[in-house]
Amino acid sequence: MRIASISILITLLYVSTTFAQRDAPVWESYLPKVLIYHDGGRQNPALTVDFLFKKNGGPHEHVEHQAYVLVYLKQDEEQIMKLAGDAELTKKKNEKTKLFLDLLVEKKLVAPLESQVAKINRTPRFEDVRGNPRSSGVEELVGSSFAFKFTFTYDTLFQSVRKLGNFRPENARVVGSETSFDEKFKMIVFVPVNDSRHATKVSKELREMYDFANTMNFDTALLYFRPLPYEFSFRKYREENPLVYIN
Repeated sequence: MRIASISILITLLYVSTTFAQRDAPVWESYLPKVLIYHDGGRQNPALTVDFLFKKNGGPHEHVEHQAYVLVYLKQDEEQIMKLAGDAELTKKKNEKTKLFLDLLVEKKLVAPLESQVAKINRTPRFEDVRGNPRSSGVEELVGSSFAFKFTFTYDTLFQSVRKLGNFRPENARVVGSETSFDEKFKMIVFVPVNDSRHATKVSKELREMYDFANTMNFDTALLYFRPLPYEFSFRKYREENPLVYIN
């Protein structure tokens, strides 16, 4: 029995050492560029969300990642982030019974808008090792990052927000031919680790390979889960489709 226990301990230490030597921890994950702008023209008005996701560290094989854009009401942000901070709810081991995203949708706290996969881009942005940006840096992709671009029609956004539990269209303020909706809404960017069941669109070989989030957290399904720094609101004129305002 003692020999068996020692063997198991040695094996665990070997596995931990192997991971530590082979992979750097994920010490950063953030959005170095976020662009939000109106798109589509008068005939098909839309909102475009254009951002880069950057991850430093982690297994080098993970050359693609999937990002979701979720819409939610500003008033629900505290509750959503509290749930996202619950390590038990976000465990990959629990995904056979319920995905974390499905839990949020079930509670009518978020509505998924779309998800995409982006491949890694290693285009250098910096002139030198000190990190000084080029004069045309806005047009350059940050090295080792993942570029995403989503476009949502105003009507898609309105129909998605209407599904949220605390959206109250009856509370809209009507002045003449103008209707203003009180509830502000926001967006969350969600990037799962690639061995999570949320990563439905990445290649099969990446889904089957271990992945981890900040430091060496092998348990969580969340690689990145943060609100974008913008608020939005709806307004209608007469019987026309809602307009989206960026606040």
